[in-house]
Amino acid sequence: MVRRASLAIALGILGSCVDQGAGPQPKKIDPAFVQSHLLSAPPPSIEKFDTPLQDKVIYLGNTIDHARVAPGGSLTITHYWRVVKPVGPRWRVFGLVRGPANTSDFMNLGPSDMQLGHGPATWQVGEIIEDPQTIVIRPDWRAPTATVLVGLIEVGKHGTLDRMEATGPHAQDRAIVARTIDIDLSRAPAPKGSVHITRAPGAITVDGVANDPGWAGAVQAELVTAEGSADPVGKATAKLTWDDQYLYAFVSVTDSDITTPYKNQDDPLWKGDCVELFIDADANKRGYVELQVNPRNATFDSWFASTRAVPGDEAWDSNMVTQVKLRGTAEPGDTDTGWDVEIAIPWAAVKGRADNMAVRLPPQVGDRWRLNVVRVDRKTGDDKSVFASSWNRIPMSDFHALDRMLDAVFADATGSIVPQAAGSGSAQGSAAEGSAAGSGSGSGSDSGNLEIRVPGRLEVRAEKAPANDAAAPIVLDQPSLVIDVSANGEANVVGKPFDKAALAQLFRQAAAKSKTTQVIVLSHKGASHGRIVEIMEQAKAAGLSRLAIQTAP
Repeated sequence: MVRRASLAIALGILGSCVDQGAGPQPKKIDPAFVQSHLLSAPPPSIEKFDTPLQDKVIYLGNTIDHARVAPGGSLTITHYWRVVKPVGPRWRVFGLVRGPANTSDFMNLGPSDMQLGHGPATWQVGEIIEDPQTIVIRPDWRAPTATVLVGLIEVGKHGTLDRMEATGPHAQDRAIVARTIDIDLSRAPAPKGSVHITRAPGAITVDGVANDPGWAGAVQAELVTAEGSADPVGKATAKLTWDDQYLYAFVSVTDSDITTPYKNQDDPLWKGDCVELFIDADANKRGYVELQVNPRNATFDSWFASTRAVPGDEAWDSNMVTQVKLRGTAEPGDTDTGWDVEIAIPWAAVKGRADNMAVRLPPQVGDRWRLNVVRVDRKTGDDKSVFASSWNRIPMSDFHALDRMLDAVFADATGSIVPQAAGSGSAQGSAAEGSAAGSGSGSGSDSGNLEIRVPGRLEVRAEKAPANDAAAPIVLDQPSLVIDVSANGEANVVGKPFDKAALAQLFRQAAAKSKTTQVIVLSHKGASHGRIVEIMEQAKAAGLSRLAIQTAP
């Protein structure tokens, strides 16, 4: 009996704790909003479809604010529906976004405000419904295009056959193909473990403040605690940018205990609070520089000719320019809140003493380096405890950690990592010269005649094939050519190998038909950066300027 009574009391207590509220409420749509989107006629700017859905609804068409967007960006497409017969509560509007065939990119779209406020259950015969829908493309979208499909589907169901059938030239899978959006992969957010370093849009004065126009739009990240370390006191953020003279870094540290006794060049700054940068400019995991600055604006620089297994050359000088702003002091017994450091690294410094290092200086848009930013945190009076955080996470056992460096890609001031083509005149000249060469007896004619048909779908047919079975047509979704580069440097188009001459011919033919064709170089693990650049240069020489590099999953 005691046990039952206890159980009853417990259940009573639990019952009294249950939330008796109404729970999540649907979004309320202002009736005035709905009324303002019921039209007497569609706007003249509409792209006309006139696609019927059975005999109940006609999808009149749509407008779009912009048809090119980067992953993570947004656009608004406005649909126009005409109600012919009552639709009723059985149906709802659906929308989805998907990539080209054989890609995994996909998004289900939630209901628009108009669909929430005036859905098919309340549609009246004769209404013309203006239905604006904002779409945010997933940041990890990898395909060069995204297709928007809309239609009506039975409430509570999800299959293709559950859709009210749409018919006509704009229909597919019983739905309406509303738009195909061009995805600007050149401005996609950097994947994890990578950073796109945007070019400075203006001048920078190294004063420890980083409020110059040149810092506008610079990539920024919060440093993460190193593996095996307790959290440092306070957070730290870092950002990077560049121009023709310098690579710039700005690190802002929150710290209630700023401490370091070191004041001189090449003192062991890592034994106190400091910021460290490691740069492997040719990204070969051998030969790199280590740069340090502490709260007293003392600097340390060292060149490692191979790895840290061989001691660094501390006699080497980077000639970096630094400035620190303290929020407190580096002395004990006071109140501190943090410190900031701004650093300008001359391009020549990244080579250390390796004058023959294969790296372009200043770097060009699309060039890839390896680097990392590390914050070292110490406590006053404690020589043994050390804490660390970094942009790309490192182990406490190795702050240098060449295999943990960021993959750093240089971007232009807009954030694009794809080089812009040379002037249109030179591009056209290159294409013309290439076309002439291809018609003769040189390597161009040996690679085969390639036929490309645009617009719509892009078909490439090799009559004298670079591959054994390439006589079959290669079909790619317009407006993109995807060049798949394997670890051994082989270039393939839809699974068929293309040598250098065949690629050149392909690019020339594509440019001759449509200079807006986008070239996506899909780089597999192990593919050399030099090979990727070579292919991009071939495309540029043919007059194609919409170029992107994508890392294969």
